[in-house]
Amino acid sequence: MTTTALMPVDPSVSPQQAARILTIRADLLPPEIRDGRRAVRTRSLIVFLLVATLGALGAWYWQATVAKQDAEETYNETFATLTDIRAAQKTKELKALVQYQDGDEALSAELTSVLAKDLSWTNLINLLGDRATDTRVSLSEMSASLIETGAETTDTSKIGELTLTGSAENKKVVADFVNELGELEDLANPFVTSVTTEADGVSFTLSVTITDKALCGRFAKSCPSGGK
Repeated sequence: MTTTALMPVDPSVSPQQAARILTIRADLLPPEIRDGRRAVRTRSLIVFLLVATLGALGAWYWQATVAKQDAEETYNETFATLTDIRAAQKTKELKALVQYQDGDEALSAELTSVLAKDLSWTNLINLLGDRATDTRVSLSEMSASLIETGAETTDTSKIGELTLTGSAENKKVVADFVNELGELEDLANPFVTSVTTEADGVSFTLSVTITDKALCGRFAKSCPSGGK
């Protein structure tokens, strides 16, 4: 058998070059298939981005919800603490106020008991001054003495003696002044002990009894002339 070697048509081409396979690419798909695949990829990308966005929003909402819950718990704890502190303060203040009121009432009761026989010298002086002004009498001196508690006396309404010294235009004015004093419940038994005639009128001295009607003050009955 005889082997016959076939020579290349072109003597300048080597056997290796003659045996090389040429690479040839050709897009033979129809355009509608390519467009469909491109649309599928685009939709997939959009769905992926949408899912990623929703996931990010969900994570943010979850974090915001957790932060809100923590803030609400902190607020509730702070509010509860503040409420307890205010309640404690109010309780303390109310307790102090109640103690003060109780103490004030107790003190008032004690003072009322102790000062039940309080004599208002202001009220007495105001009464005498008013009567002296009405009758045009000028009082220059006033002295008083009170009966000690427990002392024996025939007149239980008598609590002291008052001596007045003054001057007037004439004896009639002195008599009018004595009559004015006799109309007072706080005083009784006004009596002129001396009258001296002077160049510009008369000077006089009189004594008067202080009765228990003169007892008045803040912790007793109200004084007629507003004296305390």
